[in-house]
Amino acid sequence: MFDWEEKVMCDVCGGINVPEFSRSIEAKVRTYGWTVVYIQGDGERNPGFGYTIGLTQYDHPEIIVFDPVSASAYLSLKPLASAVLEGNTFGEGDDLTAFFPPPERAELLEFPDSGIHLFTANSIFRAAGDPPLPVLQLVRPGLPALLSRRGGR
Repeated sequence: MFDWEEKVMCDVCGGINVPEFSRSIEAKVRTYGWTVVYIQGDGERNPGFGYTIGLTQYDHPEIIVFDPVSASAYLSLKPLASAVLEGNTFGEGDDLTAFFPPPERAELLEFPDSGIHLFTANSIFRAAGDPPLPVLQLVRPGLPALLSRRGGR
């Protein structure tokens, strides 16, 4: 676990502390209904990833995508998050062609444990003693498939 005074994540590198970062995320979720946190990777074994924060308040799993480019991660998550805010729900194996039309492909897989990767989402929405938040992994060909059952990684 992180010490709340420790500097973490890219926004925090700019000089704000973790409680300020958390308040900023909470304000975005209150204003827009959701937001994305991106964690910069450091190579193939630890790729960058983005994840939603806020879908939990719509009784929906958060969504994570492994992508080395933060803008691409955001653009991959945005249509799905917007659809959740409009009342749609997604689960593993759902047809995503309305959001990623051919020749693009994408699929959702159940993510095994959000406790580490979705630290900020869990710190905001998870009650003490509860299991980690449910999360789906968006897998797109050509992007890392870390922890996906089909990716074998």
